[in-house]
Parts: sequence; structure tokens; C-alpha cells
Amino acid sequence: MTKKLQILLYVIAAYLAAFGLFFLLAPGAAEQFTKASHDPGLSLLYGQYSLTFAFVAFLAAREKDRTSKLSLAILVLLVGHVVVFGYELLSGAQAFAQAGPPVIVNAILAVLLFLFRKK
Repeated sequence: MTKKLQILLYVIAAYLAAFGLFFLLAPGAAEQFTKASHDPGLSLLYGQYSLTFAFVAFLAAREKDRTSKLSLAILVLLVGHVVVFGYELLSGAQAFAQAGPPVIVNAILAVLLFLFRKK
């Protein structure tokens, strides 16, 4: 695994862990920050889900093979976020303040992960 890919996977793990902890420990603040309103149980579930994928990204960073199934799982997760948040943005279900930042951040991370996995 290249150093760039390993660092990127650690960055993704930290990004997902930060949001996971935010949604688990301060769901009200996370809801205000993301300008989303939904069932409080969903905030806890999203937090747990984010922490789980943060752990997967951490494990992928420790792998020797850059094309490992774990790094592919993280790539699928990021592309999925781009598709879902992009659809919500384009359909008008969410404003740019809600869906724009996740689309941008996840798209950048997905492109970098795709490129670093190929080298």
C-alpha cells in the first residue's frame, strides 16, 4: 500500500469517527449543525454506522494490499454518500447548506481513494 493511500484512509477514518461521535454524543447539536430534522433514534444509528465504517477505514489503512476489500468497501460507502446526498440536493429535498458539503467532501475523498487504489 502506498503512503498516500494509507494516509487518506486514516483521514477518512478520522472524518467518519468525528461525525460518528458527534451524532452519538451530541445528537441535538449534530442535527442543528447539519440542519436536518429527523427521529432522534436515527441520529444515534447514523453515529453508530459512521463509527463502524471509521473502524473499517482504520483496518483498511493497516492492510498491505491497496486493492483490499476493506478499501473497496470504503470507496462504495463514499460513492453511496455522493449519490444519496446528490439526489437529495438535485431533487430539492435538501438545501445546499444541508447536502452540499457532504457531496463535496465525499466526492473528493472518493476520487482520491479511487486514484490511490489504482496506482
